[in-house]
Amino acid sequence: MQEQQIKKLTLAGMFAALAFACFSYLRIEIPMGLGLTGKIYVGHAFILLSALVLGAKYGALSGAVGLALADLLAGYTTSAPPTFLAKFLLGWSTAWAAQHLCHLDQLTEDRARLRGAAIASIIGSIVNVITEPVIRYTFKVSILGLPQQVAYVSAVNCAISMAVSNVVSVVLAVILYKVMEKSIGTVA
Repeated sequence: MQEQQIKKLTLAGMFAALAFACFSYLRIEIPMGLGLTGKIYVGHAFILLSALVLGAKYGALSGAVGLALADLLAGYTTSAPPTFLAKFLLGWSTAWAAQHLCHLDQLTEDRARLRGAAIASIIGSIVNVITEPVIRYTFKVSILGLPQQVAYVSAVNCAISMAVSNVVSVVLAVILYKVMEKSIGTVA
């Protein structure tokens, strides 16, 4: 029991660090409307992978902590709270879909497990593409007091960059899931 907890905590820390590193060092910033930039990165792959391997609690928290810390340390201080919530929802929804819709823990055939991992990752990514812009829009208007037009353009930019990032991240997460499953087995 305690060994399993230590393994989960270690993997959660590793996934948080990988998501952090991808955002900090491997992101591509692209100019978008109103002088804002969109960020494209593969850090979501490690949130998705964490959710698939560790389940909802550890998977959601590792992504939320990793990318909220990345925002804080990169100087995006006002982005950290919505990032925490959005990435928590990404991890949680992926883990929920893996467990309740795809029944990933009950699948035994490799091909079926990969399909389940892909479907759960896609569902989590769709949730992210919908919820993150809404969270950011609400935060910018309600908490930061930005004009609705600026918050709207920022939310659209966010949706576009999340959609692009998530396509690449889903593919990478499924590939890494297959590799991890063969090397360490399932943990959740």
